[in-house]
Amino acid sequence: MEYGSTTTWNYRGDNAFTIQLSRKMKPHNVKEFCNALSAFKRTNSDSLFLDFGEVRYAYPNGVLPIIASIEQLRQNGTRVNIRLPYHYDTRKLFHSVNWAHFLNPDKYRISEFQHDRHLVTRNFTNAIEQTNIVDDFMDVVLRSMTLPRNIISGLEWSINEIMDNVLNHSNSEIGGFVQATTFPKEKTIAFAVVDSGKGILNSLREGIPTLRTDLQAIGEAVKAGVTRNPKFGQGNGLAGSLKITTLSGGSFEIMSGTGSVLIKQQNTVRKISRPSQRYFGTLVCGEVKVNDRFSISEALDFGQGEYTPNDVIEMQYEMEDKDCLIIKMRNETTGFGTRFSGNQIRTKILNLINAEPTFPLVIDWEGVPVISSSFADELIGKLFLKLGAMTFSSRIRNTGMEQLIRSLLDKAVAQRLNNAKDTTRG
Repeated sequence: MEYGSTTTWNYRGDNAFTIQLSRKMKPHNVKEFCNALSAFKRTNSDSLFLDFGEVRYAYPNGVLPIIASIEQLRQNGTRVNIRLPYHYDTRKLFHSVNWAHFLNPDKYRISEFQHDRHLVTRNFTNAIEQTNIVDDFMDVVLRSMTLPRNIISGLEWSINEIMDNVLNHSNSEIGGFVQATTFPKEKTIAFAVVDSGKGILNSLREGIPTLRTDLQAIGEAVKAGVTRNPKFGQGNGLAGSLKITTLSGGSFEIMSGTGSVLIKQQNTVRKISRPSQRYFGTLVCGEVKVNDRFSISEALDFGQGEYTPNDVIEMQYEMEDKDCLIIKMRNETTGFGTRFSGNQIRTKILNLINAEPTFPLVIDWEGVPVISSSFADELIGKLFLKLGAMTFSSRIRNTGMEQLIRSLLDKAVAQRLNNAKDTTRG
């Protein structure tokens, strides 16, 4: 057997119980970890050492369940220490996406690294934290890739509903953990939400006492209108998220207790684990494909008429009482000094004006004292070139500019015009 290809553990009685994680960390390997964790709990030891040294490939759906399990143990008094991966890039990943911090918060600080394509792992315990995380996630999405309005709405609806399930149904003492990643080249957005609560079976048994297995419970949970208690929701969160992900061409995965289900348009894979491999909590993963044919109203049609949810564009970028969009540059976190940041904000602006094709967009520069020439060219110069002079002048309005910024924006447009004329002459 290849060294590090499976999770192993050892315990000598006087030392901490040690779990050595496998080379690859995905949902299948979580079951191996849960098996080792069951052995640890039987020892009644209060000290656990997690050895990630041999880990080479790690994914959110393989790491977040371990983070949630370990945090629950820590809350119950277990001392937990870790060894990070030996491999440099993998160890760097553990730091940058906050896995190291949440696995051992006393030793590793929370990452302050600003990711351009990722929502790093975040913990949420209440509705305010949920809202802030969803807003941050949607900002990452809007800046990373151009998307149809329906995909934007579907993404926001899905991650909101799944996080809401954690707060309302899981009874998780530590709340939940969430992570999301955009893949612009593959035109894919992936997210994972996990908790260490009572699981889907124990939750749904409150409303459906005849349920016997975790796999049965997962099957019921993804049906529209199924809920443990109508007071806490309509029971459409998982059903709608399943339809959003699969109708876009993506996938939907749930792991809870001893059951796991992976659903794609073409097929569904169901698996049952041994009792010792039980995951105490729930993991929900979604993968959404950028698809121009996707319809949010079709995905959320539960027989109650057409429904299109409010989304981040309507709530944050539409001006009150005006058919107009606005983006306030002082609120942008990318900075104003590089071409890369200019590219990201240009992508967001294109998403906004594509979402509302008849609305003009105001770029409000109030509170921004200076920008670089390269930023001005990447944002305004290239936006002018892409839209064309007539569309740009009718759709884009710059306001609140310092004189220096006005000059740089004018120069960026003039240079793009001259370059276009030179190319035509040539």
